[in-house]
Amino acid sequence: MATETESSDGITITRNRVVRFLFTNEYVQPAVNLLTAALFVYAIYRAAVGPTDSSANFGAVAFFDLWWSPAMILSLLFLGRIWCFFCPLGAIVRLTQRFGLQRHFPMYSHRKWVVYGLPLSVLSLTAVTFALARWPMYKVGVAYTPRLIPYYWLAILGVAVAVSLVYRRQAFCRYVCPATGVMSVTSKLSPLEIAQRSETGVQCATLEYRSEYLSTDRRCTVCMKCTTERPDEDVDLRFRWPGSKIVTERIPLVDEAIVALVIWAVFPIDHVLGDAVESTALVGGLPGLLTPTVAYLTSIAATLLGFTAVNRLASDWGGLDWTESFTKFGLAYAPLGIMYSLGAHVIGGLLEDGGESLNAFANGLGIPLDLPAGAEPALVSAWDAFFVADWLWLAVAWSGLIAWQVAATMADSRRLAYRAFVPHVAFMAVCTALVVVAH
Repeated sequence: MATETESSDGITITRNRVVRFLFTNEYVQPAVNLLTAALFVYAIYRAAVGPTDSSANFGAVAFFDLWWSPAMILSLLFLGRIWCFFCPLGAIVRLTQRFGLQRHFPMYSHRKWVVYGLPLSVLSLTAVTFALARWPMYKVGVAYTPRLIPYYWLAILGVAVAVSLVYRRQAFCRYVCPATGVMSVTSKLSPLEIAQRSETGVQCATLEYRSEYLSTDRRCTVCMKCTTERPDEDVDLRFRWPGSKIVTERIPLVDEAIVALVIWAVFPIDHVLGDAVESTALVGGLPGLLTPTVAYLTSIAATLLGFTAVNRLASDWGGLDWTESFTKFGLAYAPLGIMYSLGAHVIGGLLEDGGESLNAFANGLGIPLDLPAGAEPALVSAWDAFFVADWLWLAVAWSGLIAWQVAATMADSRRLAYRAFVPHVAFMAVCTALVVVAH
């Protein structure tokens, strides 16, 4: 049952009857969500009662070795926000909001605050929730301490339920979820997009899209209402240059640029600057969790302030609009953080102990599995060398290419485009060189 190709739109995947069933049958997603929600609860339980060794604990492995990295990161990079289709938290939100107050969440188009010439909105909350959610993973040690995992996820689940009991239309998924801002940014880097071909007349469940069609971009929660209510409409798999959406975005949002910069701040700036700050006498002498927390916040603040200074120089030299240049150049930095996480945590993690993680996961489900703990040491060493010498610079090349396209489309001349581009690519290169030296 091969699919056919549309020269202008990509591949019409719903011409395959199996795919059409998966997209248009209203019971498919609830069945999938029932399974993922059950696995979510089971993983929390096993984290609480299983081994204290995180590498052997089913919950720790499921959440931090396989779910976020690599499953979520890879899905975000290649298919945008498609993870929302499977997300157990999203399923719980859709259930609990039926019993809530059904109030409207403050929309991002209203009550914007202007800070340093930048119009910020409620969407900036996603940068805060992402930073807050990542902080306990590694600064408190949740990822390495199985007994802390239930508290971590139950706290996030409590927030999700509380928000959904007050606000309607999956407000938690769109505005509060720690991953939603990351998804809205990484979806712009995806070479693939799943989208309904035309307007269907179905009112989008989130009331977010005027075009009212399925999209794996920005804040579509992939609730499938548009496809299940119009099963005769086709869905395409479209192809595009990775990152082109940053250049062509019709309504660029400053808030998303801030998320992109925070991603870069925690992957990898914090691995370098955070460690250096922690080793200072002033910060290192702080009691308890204050030391890693101050270092973490310093990394984020330094990244935002450093980019702001560089973009001020670039926008003045290139004669660019301040708000638009901050937004689009900020988004151009996204590959620096995503590529670091992909190389260090996904590829590097799978090579070092991927077999051990899969064994722990399968055994936790009652499936005997005995794979080698990791790849051969020589292969791991070769990847580490490639990661430092080449991979991180490929990220600079990717971000630099996007930055050049941004400069070329915004500037009035090629000379002004160069003047706007050079400060940013120099900043990217210098920061990456520091990361390389630290490794």
